[in-house]
Amino acid sequence: MKDVSGLITTRLKADHIAFLNSVAEVAAHNQVSVYVVGGFVRDLLLNIKNVDIDLVVEGDGIVFAEKLAEKFNGRTSKYKKFGTATLMLQGRPSIDVATARTESYSCPAALPDVEPSSIKQDLARRDFTVNSMAVKLSGRGTFYLIDLFGGEIDLKDGLIRVLHDQSFVDDPCRLFRAIRFEQRLEFCVNGPTKQLMRSAIKNNLIDQLSGDRLMNEMKILLSEADPVRCVDRMRELLLFQAIAPEILDDDFHWTIMNKIHSTLAWADMIPMTTKPEAWFIYFYTLFMITDDNVFKRMMMRLNFPGNIYGRMCSDRECFVEAMNDFSEERELKPSEIYNIFSKQSSEVVILLLAACSNKRMKEYVELYFKKYCASAKIELNGDDLIGMGMEPGASFKDVFKALRDARINGQVTSRDEEIDLVESLFLK
Repeated sequence: MKDVSGLITTRLKADHIAFLNSVAEVAAHNQVSVYVVGGFVRDLLLNIKNVDIDLVVEGDGIVFAEKLAEKFNGRTSKYKKFGTATLMLQGRPSIDVATARTESYSCPAALPDVEPSSIKQDLARRDFTVNSMAVKLSGRGTFYLIDLFGGEIDLKDGLIRVLHDQSFVDDPCRLFRAIRFEQRLEFCVNGPTKQLMRSAIKNNLIDQLSGDRLMNEMKILLSEADPVRCVDRMRELLLFQAIAPEILDDDFHWTIMNKIHSTLAWADMIPMTTKPEAWFIYFYTLFMITDDNVFKRMMMRLNFPGNIYGRMCSDRECFVEAMNDFSEERELKPSEIYNIFSKQSSEVVILLLAACSNKRMKEYVELYFKKYCASAKIELNGDDLIGMGMEPGASFKDVFKALRDARINGQVTSRDEEIDLVESLFLK
């Protein structure tokens, strides 16, 4: 075993060191062995900042999490089926605390059956060698590295390697994780692991995943700093043929994909009311099939969660409508620009910018967020219209739209002028 106390002292901030020492104190008091594991250890060795701490306890992880919550005045969420808990502390990212366990899979892609075990067995169940290391925090060998599978050597060699031949069969989600870590760390999947990946893809193991699990892996992958590299790797490994071969027959989205990063950077300077979710923009772009029937069949087959499906359909409809509106060569009036963009989510706005990356579109977006959103505010309300003799009903919507359009176009600038407009257009 290797002493990494020096790395902890020099590479971690004082508050992280103090936290790990406090964990060691609680472990010693409760006579259990506790380890920090996974990505935190990997990034410690690589000298990469990582504030996400995962703890494994040889004992009852849930009980230990409760002891930590008492010490730090925090709270816990418990998951008894897996013997895990999430520790929430004030001003610190949540911390996962798990009982050291072994896993078995009743069938490919199934959630595992778990049993309490040792740290050795716990590390043996993990995805890749670089994520299968631990640092002991209590008892003999404190702050010593536990590396049973050559993870440190693979870090030095820049390799992503599975621990056993059934890894992708047990959990096809690891196909996405292999790509994520490879691209994030600028490593390479080693030869045998790549062959196992190709075999899992060829045998359609992705089909075994539920829509929720597939969606979760896609979301995490597309949240990476450079998701386009991850997507390119997925294409290279033919992963899309297993997920949705339809997207390979439509080139429109691939063109937009490479423009999203720069478009997001430009849009970050615009005072959008709601900041766009970058991962969803990439996600939507991937599945942007122009043929309605093909799109619907693909969505139904993938069985994504209902909220995602609904969001996709809604944004797709808005995007297509806006693209048609902007296809006209004539200059749009301020009210027309407002009426187009006010229907869009911030994600669709980014897609429109990426799809129509021209000066005209940028000017429209800037005008909408910097000027028209503010000028669209009207002073009259429903009670005012009733007071003017109007009957409540659907006509109120037409009145408010006319007032808003007039405000945006500069035809009305005061409450009195709003009243005059209503009288001239709706009360004669």
